[in-house]
Amino acid sequence: MERNQILKEILSDSDLMKKYNIKQKELETLTTNAPYRKKIVEVLSVIINENDNHLNTSMIYKKLKNAHNI
Repeated sequence: MERNQILKEILSDSDLMKKYNIKQKELETLTTNAPYRKKIVEVLSVIINENDNHLNTSMIYKKLKNAHNI
């Protein structure tokens, strides 16, 4: 499955769409590439992209931590 398709599949859940205020039209145009308009899209995109690039989970966590000053 393609990266963008994975992102759209995850965020197409009606509860998530409602919680993060994602409209159907916006969902159709989402990609795993920057720029990101919503933090949830950025976090999921980093996870999807880096997992696909075979980065281990601790390295993915460090990337997210640095990106969001956690």
